[in-house]
Amino acid sequence: MAQPVAKQFLLLEGLPLMWWTLRRFRTALPDLHVVLVLHESLFDDFRALEAAHGSAGIDQLVAGGVERWHSVANGLTVLCEKGVVGVHDAVRPFVSEATIRRCYSTAESANSAVPVVPIKDSIRETNGAASHALRRDRLRAVQTPQCFNLAALKAAYGSGYRPEFTDDASVFEFAGHPVHLVDGDLENIKITTPEDLHVAQAFLREQRKDQ
Repeated sequence: MAQPVAKQFLLLEGLPLMWWTLRRFRTALPDLHVVLVLHESLFDDFRALEAAHGSAGIDQLVAGGVERWHSVANGLTVLCEKGVVGVHDAVRPFVSEATIRRCYSTAESANSAVPVVPIKDSIRETNGAASHALRRDRLRAVQTPQCFNLAALKAAYGSGYRPEFTDDASVFEFAGHPVHLVDGDLENIKITTPEDLHVAQAFLREQRKDQ
């Protein structure tokens, strides 16, 4: 992001970006137990932001790890053995409440739920200087929250880290479990680049007009 602060702490219309994310979950599932996994070096910054902007709405703060896998594994250690767990990117502040509830309810009955959306662009796979087109009608972009049976996901993470794990669904699938796809939403964007932040500001201003 070329910014001096962590991207989840960037201000978006007066609030840290992550605050908007957490508000969506609190509204969609008011009784949800929320664990925030954060790099330990950011703990003081997080507490300072809570002092300035009010509570972020978390129940527990846990130190992250080297890779995403290690961070999720650390978060899972503080949870109970039963129920449904959802893993969400802090920098996806516009996930709809309907998507959140759909993912949790599907995982409750099917043991997993991963939100996806169709690919809009034409896709080509490269191999050195060569490339070939892929059928985009068979491809989906993966979003979060990715929700799972908690005991099954804990067991899957117990098998250890592999560099090919890109998300929780890949860990769950490697352990032999089917991954169920559900409809995501196109506004559930991940804030990764400065351009994404401009889009996020536009989304938020439009949503405020509709309220």
